[in-house]
Amino acid sequence: MASTPNVHVKLLMITPDAVGHIARCARVSHRSEADSGPEADAALVRKLIRWGHLSVLEFAHATFLIEGLSRACANQLTRHRLASFVQESQRYVDVRDRPIVLPETLANGPWREDVEGLYDNAQSLYERLVADGIPKEDARYVLPIGAETQLVMDVNFREARHIISLRGTQHAQWEIRALARELLHKLTDAAPAVFEDLEVTS
Repeated sequence: MASTPNVHVKLLMITPDAVGHIARCARVSHRSEADSGPEADAALVRKLIRWGHLSVLEFAHATFLIEGLSRACANQLTRHRLASFVQESQRYVDVRDRPIVLPETLANGPWREDVEGLYDNAQSLYERLVADGIPKEDARYVLPIGAETQLVMDVNFREARHIISLRGTQHAQWEIRALARELLHKLTDAAPAVFEDLEVTS
C-alpha cells in the first residue's frame, strides 16, 4: 500500500509564554527588568537573534508528534543530536498496516507500478515471516526505507531554528523540507518573535 507524502505535525507542548521566558532569562546578564512586558520582550528577543546571541533561546522548548513521514526522512531528522526523539519501534510494533511513502517522482512516473509491486512484495514477505514465527525485530529487515513511521521530537528553540534553517532550503530533500515547513508554521504561530525571520523554500 503506497501513499503520497503527507507529513503531519502536532504541537504537544511548548514552554508557556516562551518569548517572555527567553527575555527574562536574557535580562539576567544585564540585571535589567525596567522594560519588561510582551512588546519589550519580543523586541529584545528579535534583537538577540539579529545579534546572533542565540544561546538564550535554549531555555524554551517544544514537543511535537510527527506522523506520516518515511523512515528515510526520520533517519535524516534524528541526526540532529541536540533534539530528543522517541520513534515508533519496528521491533515491538506490528507494522503490517503501515503504508509506504512515495515521492512524487515515483508516484506519478512510469515506475509507479514496479515500485508498488516491490513494496507490496516486501510487505507480503514481512507478513509471512511474522506469521511463521520470525520475530518482528528480524522480519523488519525486509521492509523498505520508505515505510511510514511516527515519532515524538522535543527540541529547544535554538536547535529548532537550526533544523528549519538547514532542512528548509532547496538543497534539502523534499520530504524533510515539507517537515521543516510544518515545524516553522507551528512555531511561528506560537512564538513569532523567535521564528518569523525564517522561511522554507517551496
